[in-house]
Amino acid sequence: MFVKTIAVLVRISLVVVPVAAIAVASCGGGDDKTGTAGSTGTAGSTGTGGTTGTGGTGTGGTSATKNCTVAAATAADANILDFTTVTGTQATFGNYMPATYGGGTFIYPDAAMKADLMGLSNTFDSMSWHITGLVKEYAGFGLYLTSPSDVSMFAGIQFDIKGTLTPTGAGDGGTVPAQATMTVTDKPHEVDSAHTNDGRMTCGMCTPVTEYDGTCAVPTKVIPLTGTTVTQMVRWTDLTGGRRPPSFTGESPNPALITAISWVLPWNGDGSTQYNVDITVDNIKFIMP
Repeated sequence: MFVKTIAVLVRISLVVVPVAAIAVASCGGGDDKTGTAGSTGTAGSTGTGGTTGTGGTGTGGTSATKNCTVAAATAADANILDFTTVTGTQATFGNYMPATYGGGTFIYPDAAMKADLMGLSNTFDSMSWHITGLVKEYAGFGLYLTSPSDVSMFAGIQFDIKGTLTPTGAGDGGTVPAQATMTVTDKPHEVDSAHTNDGRMTCGMCTPVTEYDGTCAVPTKVIPLTGTTVTQMVRWTDLTGGRRPPSFTGESPNPALITAISWVLPWNGDGSTQYNVDITVDNIKFIMP
């Protein structure tokens, strides 16, 4: 049986900026992690960046500061990714430079970076985002943002998605819910740099006692998966459950301070059912008011 706690979702949703992005945005525009277990990414950051219960691997340097200048999207940025012209192992949009709007895709854990080559892989050959692989730990996929972004001129995000989750028989033998938990990380609900367990820098404003104590939680919405493509329209107000001290609960993200968007796959810790995933995402765009 799959149960996802708020604390776990916080871990997974702190996304990670890929190395290439950090190399270009050398002024502190990305976190210092790659998403082997997601950080919100996302993970897999922006990364956008952070980590999950399995931990991340350092790739982006050890800058003591992070450029948290907010970048504003424009009406011309309404179409995020349709994957028609992707080169390389990940898709990008906008600009890589700090304080400018832009970002790209990530997966975690990346099978190519695992010693046993088991994790997630992605391709863009069919002009869509095709994610496959084995889930045997915290895993997911998402969009990192090079800088915190003001996308408040839009009402939310729309995307096409289909997918199947097929248990392998390994693990506890339980069932796997056909779903992915969408998370939208914003500055108010992301853990601040002073309280990250691994010392990574964030643009977060939430102050917990310890990073994964559940005090800080990002807003989420469960997205069902089926074998046929469904267009999902998720408004900012559809994402709920955001938490931050002293007593706020059930909050939606602040669209003027977004740092990452991710989809977390079902996992309930060591011994959980292992399963293969086959998910396709396409036509990611902002919803006009």
